[in-house]
Amino acid sequence: MKKLFLFLGLTFSLSFFAQNVRKEVEMQFRDYSSLIIAKKFEKALDLYANEDFLKIVPKEQMVEMMDQLFNSKEMEFKFYDPENVIVLDDPFVINGKNYLRVKYTQKIEIKFLSADVKPEDLLPGMKAEFGSENVKYNSLTGFFEINTVKDVLAASADMKQWKFTVLERKQYPLLIQFIPEQFLKDLK
Repeated sequence: MKKLFLFLGLTFSLSFFAQNVRKEVEMQFRDYSSLIIAKKFEKALDLYANEDFLKIVPKEQMVEMMDQLFNSKEMEFKFYDPENVIVLDDPFVINGKNYLRVKYTQKIEIKFLSADVKPEDLLPGMKAEFGSENVKYNSLTGFFEINTVKDVLAASADMKQWKFTVLERKQYPLLIQFIPEQFLKDLK
């Protein structure tokens, strides 16, 4: 009987621990996204960028690229808080680092500010990039409304502070340099 209670207690503790880790990952990911939306790029990268990524693309370069994108004179962007953030599984441990897969959706609006850019010329390419069902053009506002579905890999050495990397097919040559290959199989 003691063994049964010990087994049930251990099972409950592990399940509770896994749930807490998932909640913490989701909370940190939402904070990371909020910092980016608020254009606090340096803080977002300091707290949540994968250190191995920053060895390849230095933080200063990333901040500059993000600043150029968000403050472009050719386009206006509106990013919304991520929705449906789902931590997909329990942590994987590879080479002493913990990994969790995360999936989320996010609404983005893009408006091209040049009079030379015709929405009807861009719509097919945007539908090809994001999926036909995920892109609409709002002629009243002039914005393309895009619903993205993204995969993210959360990594942590201590299971407390998580670092995030968005996994995208077009970034495969960069990602393969620091992400374990098993997480990139679907990108090939």
